[in-house]
Amino acid sequence: MGFLISPIYSTYWPATASGGTADALNRYIKVNFSSSANVAGQLEALNGLYARAYQMLSAADQLLGSEGRANFSQRPANSTDVDVVDIAYFDKTHYLSRTPENRFIIQVQQIARNQVNYGVPLYPNDGSVINTGSNTFSLNVGGTGYPMTVIINSGDTNSTALEKIAQAIDAANAGVSTVIVRENDTIRLDLYGQTGEDQAFSLADLIGNAVSASGVNNRIQTSQDAEFLLNGTTYIQGGNDVSLLDGHLQVSLTGAGIAAVATGPLRAVDLAQSLTEAMSSFGSYLKENRYLISSLSSAWSGLVNREAGILSKYGLEAGSRGQVGLDTLKFTEQLQQGSAQAAEAMGGLASRVKNFVKGLTSLPAASLLASPPTDGYASSYLSSTASAPWRQAGSGGFWRVA
Repeated sequence: MGFLISPIYSTYWPATASGGTADALNRYIKVNFSSSANVAGQLEALNGLYARAYQMLSAADQLLGSEGRANFSQRPANSTDVDVVDIAYFDKTHYLSRTPENRFIIQVQQIARNQVNYGVPLYPNDGSVINTGSNTFSLNVGGTGYPMTVIINSGDTNSTALEKIAQAIDAANAGVSTVIVRENDTIRLDLYGQTGEDQAFSLADLIGNAVSASGVNNRIQTSQDAEFLLNGTTYIQGGNDVSLLDGHLQVSLTGAGIAAVATGPLRAVDLAQSLTEAMSSFGSYLKENRYLISSLSSAWSGLVNREAGILSKYGLEAGSRGQVGLDTLKFTEQLQQGSAQAAEAMGGLASRVKNFVKGLTSLPAASLLASPPTDGYASSYLSSTASAPWRQAGSGGFWRVA
């Protein structure tokens, strides 16, 4: 895993080679660590140690700061099938209550639809098929009538006539919108109502032939209400928007079927679990690696045991080999009872883990080895600050010692 290294000036490592790769430097070190028969294992142990330390550091960072703290108190929301129910809006300032309802089962029998009318295709530049003079017609929406008049002048084209009808309908503000469609050298006027059965509409000529000649009363989709069950209770409504959690969570019905909308502190639990899993991996590595100094494992086990004692009510558990576990059910219960307290507690754990890693990575590499080299390049390099780990940007973000 090669990457550019910072210059290291040493009588054992030529300055001209300091722009090489870490792999090249590792090979050079292995050749020149004549006093240590275990150099390959020692370098691998150090690299593995720093990689796991960085993984812990990354997980701890996600539990700290404004974004990490927000995940302790905000409800995430997701749908199991966005083709049935999708999340339309989620208020990120909505904080956990003590007894949150965290799961909604929605069975959609039919979604709400709007009425759609397509006019007949006309040649746009031909003379208007609508009678010259005053044409009066009515638009009826949900039982309410809207009379309107358009005046067709001599010489008006079909394009001009349809634009006048569209302007009259739009000006009525009756909940019916218009779209003039041009395709295949023709033009037509389409009408779109709002969703729900009570938004059905119809048009009729009173004087003239504006409706019949334009064909705008030709219905190609019928309006209908949405019908669905929410946690077993039947609902019928004109729209597809459903408000949950007092409006803090809103979903849209998108198709027939069954979907579960889940809310809860899942993100915070995931973040805490990621940290404890990284801690557990780090502890196991210290315990099992014979090249590393045993006091490092002892110091880590001491930290883990102290943290488990402090945070046992939040589900943190210590293993016998420096490992860490998290009782996610207990942590979730505590999170629901007091998100601010849970954030403070787990944030404290993250801070102390970060301090441990920072202390570890500030030490010369030789101080972490059970039997460090005593002479030659191995002793000189691994005992110097040049052997402190550096982050490998652009290749997974691992720590590495040359």
